[in-house]
Amino acid sequence: MKRDLASLNARFGALYRVWLLGVLMLGSMVMVLSSTSINVALPAIMDEFVMGRPMAQWLATGFLAAMTAGLLLSAWAQAQFGSRNTVQVSIGLFVICSIAALLATDGWQLIVLRILQGASAGIIQPLATVLIFRVYAGGGRGTALGIYGLGLMIAPSVGPTVGGYLIDHFGWMSAFWLPLPVCFVLMAAGHWLLPDEKHAQPKRLDVLSFVMLTTAIFASLAAISEAQRYAWGDWRVTTLVLITLLCSLVFFKRTLNSKKPILSLRLWRLAAFRRASWIALALGLGLYGSTYLIPLFLQTINGYSAGQAGALLLPAGLLLGLASFASGWLCDRIAIVWLLCVGLFLFALSSIWFGIWGASSGFFWLCVIAALGRLGLGLIMPALSTASLDSLTVDELPYGAGAVTFVRQLGGAFGINLLTVFLEWQHQSLGGDFAAETQAFERTFMLLGLAFLLALWPAWRLRKFPKPLKHESAS
Repeated sequence: MKRDLASLNARFGALYRVWLLGVLMLGSMVMVLSSTSINVALPAIMDEFVMGRPMAQWLATGFLAAMTAGLLLSAWAQAQFGSRNTVQVSIGLFVICSIAALLATDGWQLIVLRILQGASAGIIQPLATVLIFRVYAGGGRGTALGIYGLGLMIAPSVGPTVGGYLIDHFGWMSAFWLPLPVCFVLMAAGHWLLPDEKHAQPKRLDVLSFVMLTTAIFASLAAISEAQRYAWGDWRVTTLVLITLLCSLVFFKRTLNSKKPILSLRLWRLAAFRRASWIALALGLGLYGSTYLIPLFLQTINGYSAGQAGALLLPAGLLLGLASFASGWLCDRIAIVWLLCVGLFLFALSSIWFGIWGASSGFFWLCVIAALGRLGLGLIMPALSTASLDSLTVDELPYGAGAVTFVRQLGGAFGINLLTVFLEWQHQSLGGDFAAETQAFERTFMLLGLAFLLALWPAWRLRKFPKPLKHESAS
């Protein structure tokens, strides 16, 4: 029985691409949900395993860093094993790690399991974008990306909401078993709906390049984190910096000389792709950085429980989903630059508002502030996907989808890491008491808003990006 995309489309009829879109949205949603639901559990995990913020942030940062590295394996795995097998194995590994986390007795064990989960999540995500572009080749990509973004963007807000309620009633372990039911549904549906096309002559995986880049990412994150405990001149920090530089040098040298690189640096020859990458970096910082900061801020400064902190993000999550859908619809009709610039500005305004009035605001106004930021993120996501991929050829699509997602996840991993470092530095330098911690959070939110204001420049330079043809939106 053939399981290529054309055969599946013929077997299931006109509704096939709708069902496939649903499966892809579900898969990406559970990955993002897992990456963010942990944030409301951090205070409980820190108490349970007696760890501080610098170590606890690795539960989020380690997941995102491994997810970023896993993205590099996506195109190779799809060509080597087919989409269906790749998704099934990755989800299986994710499930095993979720169950093993329930048996953890030390904080480092949770961090290792989160890293493995992140790697499996990273392999899956780019496959979704590629399949959407292929199955909606006849038109309606913007709308499909909007629907897909509904799950991808709502998960960071719904995850803390549901996770917070469960953590209040069942403890921190619920953050790990929360995604399991969705994973089992996804594996069953994916078995029937996902294609398993393989390339006749798949490219070989450049193992050395993958190891070098992955090592450079984790070494640089560790160097930034360890610099909080030791001076930058300390031998431990210096060693990590040297490892980062050496591995990066080897990676760039091999990649630039390779005809089939693991991360196609030639994609950045296109001005639109370069500018979209800066926006993707900011999007990762904002999406994951705010989802890390806000629950921590609400529980540490405002005294909210995990459930209350999660519930506050629910209206914002619903608005984010609606904005993402609307943005996908608008991508087929108006210039991309307006969606990107308005989205970036709204999130910047929300972050600055948090920094000025967050500590003194009540529940309602905190909901409004969070919703404003999520509205901005919802406008950005589908527009960014369209802006970054429409300038690529069909052969470049798998690598382009992986590259732009790689940049977004990299922004999230380094964003959480740097925001934590800045927060701790400000807390200590301002006196180390509760008042200092409040002011440190406020300055961290202001820094996040400034980063999004800076991203307005590359977004505005995309104003020459062509408006989609009318016939492309008819489907």
